[in-house]
Amino acid sequence: MLSFTPLGRTSQVYLPLESDTDIWNLHKAPFENATSHLIFDTINSLLQHWTNTRYRNGHTIVPATLPAGTILYHGTYSNRIPINPEWVASDTEHARYFCLGHGTTDNNRGCWQLTLVAKSPLKILYFDGSSAAKLEDGPIDTQDILLWGKSRPDMLLAENIRIRKLCDWGRKYGIHGFLRMQAGFEIMLCDFFKDVEVVSFLNLATDIVLPPDILLGPSNVSKYETLEDPLLPQPTSWPPLPIPENLLGMAVDMVEVGTWHNYYPGDTRVRLDLSRAISFYDTDSFPSLVPLRHGKERWYHRVDGISTKDVQTLRNRLDEILTEDQWEHATSVDWRAQFHVITNRYSERLEILRYMITNITDTQRAADRAFDQLRKLLSPYRLHTAVPDNTPYTSARKISNHSWAVPVFKLCATTHTDYLAKLPNLTPSEKMMLSAMEDVNKEICRVLVKLWAEGIEWGLVPWKDVARSGYELRKLLDGWKVEVDMLMKWLDWSVWARCPEPCGPEEMCYMPTWPFFTDLSPTSPNESEARPRLRPQPRCVRKFPPYNDIFT
Repeated sequence: MLSFTPLGRTSQVYLPLESDTDIWNLHKAPFENATSHLIFDTINSLLQHWTNTRYRNGHTIVPATLPAGTILYHGTYSNRIPINPEWVASDTEHARYFCLGHGTTDNNRGCWQLTLVAKSPLKILYFDGSSAAKLEDGPIDTQDILLWGKSRPDMLLAENIRIRKLCDWGRKYGIHGFLRMQAGFEIMLCDFFKDVEVVSFLNLATDIVLPPDILLGPSNVSKYETLEDPLLPQPTSWPPLPIPENLLGMAVDMVEVGTWHNYYPGDTRVRLDLSRAISFYDTDSFPSLVPLRHGKERWYHRVDGISTKDVQTLRNRLDEILTEDQWEHATSVDWRAQFHVITNRYSERLEILRYMITNITDTQRAADRAFDQLRKLLSPYRLHTAVPDNTPYTSARKISNHSWAVPVFKLCATTHTDYLAKLPNLTPSEKMMLSAMEDVNKEICRVLVKLWAEGIEWGLVPWKDVARSGYELRKLLDGWKVEVDMLMKWLDWSVWARCPEPCGPEEMCYMPTWPFFTDLSPTSPNESEARPRLRPQPRCVRKFPPYNDIFT
């Protein structure tokens, strides 16, 4: 049974079977190691730049397609179409960042931008998080686990090897490429001559000229000059100092374009097949990761350390979902839209509720306003018959179990999912998402109904003429604030992560992202305060000169 399973359909952490009374207990919070809220938020944030920059260590792998007609860009210093796997970007500003002039300042040869178009749908595999960030803290874990069964810090910068091995692995499944994210979205394209055609291959003007010994490092100059189809190695240090302002400007442009995909629906050019999604937060499939996460904040959740058995589960599952015809008969449920309904309904209203019970000048007015907000949130479920008995609610009275409010709780928790739970042909992935949606919706409803019921029992309604002292009301509001704070911390929706102050018209709200870190050394969680890249916090940066440095 789930540690916290509202309707008891799937399991994540094994506990004794709960009774119906336990399941609908308004005082029972989720189990400590429950992961439904993590599955919910990762699925709800797929293809969205903001959350996947804030939490870089991805935990989801999803089959997807890139529709015919999609334009892709490849920036390079060479006028040859790659004959080996290489990278393409979905936005030209991202590719432009790699379109660096080759030569010298006096002999600027310009750079090359290859533009491709998908002739037919391209089959891709999406790794969520900042899965293109070459950091030792975990963003590339899921790729390493797939290829080598464990995290490989020694292969961190071996991107040429990684892309070729991924393409070799995916060939039998007909995979065209692998979708990843850094400052923007990129695709590791396995074959530049398969199901894509050239739109243009332009020798573009550029003011940025980096000679080979800077672009590639001195040890790579001979490789650069002799390879028939050179692949650009990763720099051993970044950024090249001092940073030219025009290079900084290109970096800011790339970051700005990434912000176009910050929130729902994210990058709409990719079609995800969530009926085949795999989540490493699914503790039924990957139980070895549970103790590795225990007691750690989400910033430090990793897939590194997964057991050999769970690695084999991953590979078997990928083999199933990428080959079997049964997946063509999955439900037509739009799971991302279903999840978005929940976040759209509650995200802003929970913030307002927290504001009302935090910024208090008049206790009675604050209590009345907060209670009115609770009534508004629960208005579709407040049954006419759901009223408490007439027992006086005094400080000496034991804590009410609010049993009279349970019918409201059940309606609130099940209205969005009851029909979905009855569908006969849910895939394992869909059952996982349904369970996550049920659990998250239930916990939101549990807290809201509990506070609403307390408000009625305390007399915050017109038909109860109960006088409360300012001290009593303040105590009630303090308790409500604890409950709402805990709920929002548990949900941890990144839509609540904002710049401290509104950014000006020449600024954008920026979440620190790879590769714009001056400190790329590995670090442990207890050094997090000294290494802000591990716990990125948004800040305003300029979009136009003079730039205030985006490097952290």
